[in-house]
Amino acid sequence: MARLIHLNGLSRTGKSTLARRYADEHPGTLALDLDVLTGLIGGWKENFFEALEIARGHGRDMAARHLRDGHDVILPQLVTVHDRDPDPAFEAVAVATGATYVEVVLLVDDHEHLQRLHGKRPANAVEARLQTMLEDPDSDLVDRIRGHLAEYLAGRPHAIRLDTTGIGVDESYTRFLNAVDVTQQRK
Repeated sequence: MARLIHLNGLSRTGKSTLARRYADEHPGTLALDLDVLTGLIGGWKENFFEALEIARGHGRDMAARHLRDGHDVILPQLVTVHDRDPDPAFEAVAVATGATYVEVVLLVDDHEHLQRLHGKRPANAVEARLQTMLEDPDSDLVDRIRGHLAEYLAGRPHAIRLDTTGIGVDESYTRFLNAVDVTQQRK
């Protein structure tokens, strides 16, 4: 059975890295990076959040087709209580296509999170824009997002929480695979 694996978490917890690695090691899997889709929409620099909502709609359509064809989709995307079209809509896509929905949240303690944020090298223009917003010393955006994610997770008891504090990519990936394998065995 196809699975939609949603990797949720703050910026720099490893969502895109793990998603890409999973797709590389699981032929046919779609690594559906909505930040990449957002950057393909004209005007995204002027109205990022509007472009992100459009990208989410396209992403749901792509995910549905891929899942119906029997292939996994892995979605590295931060979702909090303040998303206008929260990604339980992606969960609904999984249900509608007969796929399994798995949400894995990558966590990291506040101190290490700030270190990772400041050490990030953006891979594309969208990441660079987001990084600039997150590193603004006059902004409390990082703290607000942390709070919004915690509030979201309070209502998501079935989401798998994976703490990546103090571990590297390889160990994070191993723990992620173990968590996803356990959920697959329960089905």
